[in-house]
Amino acid sequence: MSVESYLLILSHLVIWTLGMGVAFYFAFAAVPMINKHMQGEERLVALRRHAKFYHITFLLTMSLMVVSGAIRLTDYKIVLGLQYFSDVSTVLIVKLLIFFAVYILAAYQSFGLALRITGTGEKAMDDKVPAELVDKVVGRMRSIAILNLFLMTATAYVGLMLSRIPYFK
Repeated sequence: MSVESYLLILSHLVIWTLGMGVAFYFAFAAVPMINKHMQGEERLVALRRHAKFYHITFLLTMSLMVVSGAIRLTDYKIVLGLQYFSDVSTVLIVKLLIFFAVYILAAYQSFGLALRITGTGEKAMDDKVPAELVDKVVGRMRSIAILNLFLMTATAYVGLMLSRIPYFK
């Protein structure tokens, strides 16, 4: 395997790690910490800012995952030829189906939930948003982030099955 192949694998794993880290931070560090240590308007502003950071960063890492994974598949196609479809396609379809669920949930978080409380620009952050809406949206985003952590772990597990294909031996 070439150096470029190893670098593609490494970049794919680094991007996955960043996505996992951002989701973990949002779900288990930022939101609980803000809810525990802040009150009133300060709490709402902090939740909105963290939601804005999270939804942009997570969706970006997921998009980069798609690109880095697609580039990596080129090596499989070259080496395996027509055998690619029988060896890789089943595992790849399962991995892509799970990741599709992650990506759809991330898009829902970003466009369906986060934009309700953050808006599209910095000026929107200054608008008054009811506390109930912020709590409801952030709570739903946190639940989806936890679900995405499990789904991304499943995606990584299925991705490790690709290493059992003779191309890696």
